[in-house]
Amino acid sequence: MAAKKSAKKSSPKAGAGLPFDPIVAAGLDEAAAMGWSHVTMEAVAARAGLGLGEVLLDVPNKTCLLLAFLKHLDARTLGPVKRIDPADSTRDRLFEIVMRRFDALNEKREGARAVVSGVSRDPAAALAAACRLERSLAAMLEAAGISSSGLVGLVRRPGFKAVLAVTLRAWMTDDSTDLAKTMAALDRALNRAEKLAGLATFRGRRSEQAEA
Repeated sequence: MAAKKSAKKSSPKAGAGLPFDPIVAAGLDEAAAMGWSHVTMEAVAARAGLGLGEVLLDVPNKTCLLLAFLKHLDARTLGPVKRIDPADSTRDRLFEIVMRRFDALNEKREGARAVVSGVSRDPAAALAAACRLERSLAAMLEAAGISSSGLVGLVRRPGFKAVLAVTLRAWMTDDSTDLAKTMAALDRALNRAEKLAGLATFRGRRSEQAEA
């Protein structure tokens, strides 16, 4: 039931309004067609209809292409957050933020899947993505009203990373138009994370201050 309740607040249009950079879009299309390991910047430039040098000025290599894609996902995930609405529960805010990220991933589903699969076998890209993800995790928690700083933040970020990993695995095989399987997996993962941490993992700042 929790998934259905939160799902009403999340939709593919939740972060709409920020188009893909043509180079990033071309890179994802190339990954979908050829696989991440076979993507070249020359092919990306050709697919984007741009000169190779023009592309390389902005995106010098595949690792930078991946980072540009992750930056786009962060913008689509966090850009719509104007303030933290106290009327919403912390958990519902976090659910909505995470699903907004998967809605953005779904816009270029086949390309995004190819990138996720390929990056796991690309050590340099995987390391760069992991570093960027740490920043993304912290920002998403803060956007939901959950502190990512201090010792508590050090505990929360790995737990949140595990939640995202479980949800990502579900998304990789979710061919539904409404991402129902992805939402259900996220709901279960959040429940599990809260229980393992004594129901304290994703509390908001007010709860922490009240206990203190």
